[in-house]
Amino acid sequence: MSELKRIFSLDLRSLALMRIGVGTVLIWDLIDRLLQFQFFYAVDGVIPYAASQEYYAGMPTWSLHLLIESDVYQYFLFSIHLLLAIALLLGWRARAVAFGCWLLFSSMIARAPVLLTGGDMLMASMLFWLIWIPSGRFFSIRKRDEPPIKLDFCSFATAGILLQFVVMYTLTGIYKWNPEWHDGTALFVIMDDEALTKPLGLWLTQFPGVLKALTYSTLALELAASVLLLSPLATDKFRIVGVISFIGLHAGIFLTMEVLGFSPISIAGLLAFIPALVWQCKPLSRLSNTTGDQSDTESLADHSQPLTTIRKLEECGAGIGLSFMMFFAIWQMLLHVGIATANYNVNWVIHQLRMDQTWTMFHVPSNLCYRYLLEGRTAEGKFIDLLRGNKTRETVDDIPEIPNDPIRFESSRWLLLYRQMGTTQYGNQQLHTIRHLQKHNPAANDLPTASELEIKEIVFQGAAGIREFRNQGRLSLLSHVDFRALGDYLSGQPHGMWEHYRDNGALDSKGSYQQGLRHGNWEFYHPNGQLASEGNFDLGHEHGLWTMYDIDGNRTAHGEFIDGQKEGTWTFWYDNGGMSTGDFKDDELVQ
Repeated sequence: MSELKRIFSLDLRSLALMRIGVGTVLIWDLIDRLLQFQFFYAVDGVIPYAASQEYYAGMPTWSLHLLIESDVYQYFLFSIHLLLAIALLLGWRARAVAFGCWLLFSSMIARAPVLLTGGDMLMASMLFWLIWIPSGRFFSIRKRDEPPIKLDFCSFATAGILLQFVVMYTLTGIYKWNPEWHDGTALFVIMDDEALTKPLGLWLTQFPGVLKALTYSTLALELAASVLLLSPLATDKFRIVGVISFIGLHAGIFLTMEVLGFSPISIAGLLAFIPALVWQCKPLSRLSNTTGDQSDTESLADHSQPLTTIRKLEECGAGIGLSFMMFFAIWQMLLHVGIATANYNVNWVIHQLRMDQTWTMFHVPSNLCYRYLLEGRTAEGKFIDLLRGNKTRETVDDIPEIPNDPIRFESSRWLLLYRQMGTTQYGNQQLHTIRHLQKHNPAANDLPTASELEIKEIVFQGAAGIREFRNQGRLSLLSHVDFRALGDYLSGQPHGMWEHYRDNGALDSKGSYQQGLRHGNWEFYHPNGQLASEGNFDLGHEHGLWTMYDIDGNRTAHGEFIDGQKEGTWTFWYDNGGMSTGDFKDDELVQ
């Protein structure tokens, strides 16, 4: 037991440094979100409240940010959150402030689930562990004259922080155990795609040999996490090597790829593992006399003494979080190898603590190589790639080619949004994102909006895979948005009554949809406004009696459809006043 306590003990000065790092990253993250508030969190932004609520329809979640649909309310929550983050950085009432930051951060990421990243989940986890740790004892705004007797601290929370990183690195290493990482091409494939790559990463693609070495080094380092962070022998020395190596890894990721806050929060969390051996070096040893928040004093008592009621509650809360985290990590591994199957109840319970972490980033690099095309059609028949600004084809009969260059966005969050909305998980976000192009174009080169170009409809298409595969493949249709149509959506699909119009504003058709499929009575019109046909649909197929009319309003045909095919006796009328009938079977004339 004493050996486990030694392994899972962390220095209070290092925990205080972690608190400062987490607080700094949180402040930076909140300011970045506030600068883009009108796009991602405003009522009329690109992610409407309905889209977030629909996303959680199958697994209800809690979120203060989803309680009131108001920009003023959102700004209020962001303001409180920012003040708490500053207090966390300064170490004032560190545990209580950490709880407030965790509560608001967990709530905020639920407001825009399409923007959720691994960095967000790690931030929520780090804030959760800070609730149970006396991180305000050092480097905080409240001082005492005497340092604590003990500088090491061991609890379920310190075990949780250590195991959080061991689980994260080990799982990412295991998930990467595939041919793309074994042959050393993984990092080259990621960076050569350019969509996620920063200038330094693009420069490194000139040196495939270096990227191959870095690929193997990354895989080896992640798989060695348990040894470097939890070694029972020479614990401090191994941990120093681990902290330096992993900080170097994340610094390299941050400098070469667009990963938002994942690398900064990882570096902040790794600061907790700096062993006492480092703090004994001058001039760091002088910092041992720096004390802080007196509200943490009780937790510094000798752990050999009976636990106080407060400590018992703290250990219970941290123990629950640790159990959830480890259970979900093991369960995810069983899912990955096909031993377990997805379970709603497991996901729901663990999600409420935001412990549902899946560390599969970059595990199959070729799956990250996307090329998207948002092709708009103008009233003049021009086809334009709205996010690149170039013409895509001459006529509707031409087949658009897969773009060679990625889209350049204003910010990393726009890049994340467009990559996420192309997946099945966030399919309900596609229509909202495309419609938002009418009032804002997120391309980095200041291209006009869809409204300014008088775009009538947009087709969203994409292709995935490494460059060689994309060049041989074809674009697949992901979504189609007709700006001339009026109606409501449900889960990203047309639902309820809709009206479709032509480019000149004339009514083309009207009827009802049921989750994207025509259902019920529909009417179609000629360009001059005369009724062209009317009848019923049953989940996308003509079903029941239909009547067709010519441009002058005269009947031309009447009969029955069954599942989209003509059946039974049909009557036809002609311009010369004649009439005929015919019997149909499976849409073919039999008599």
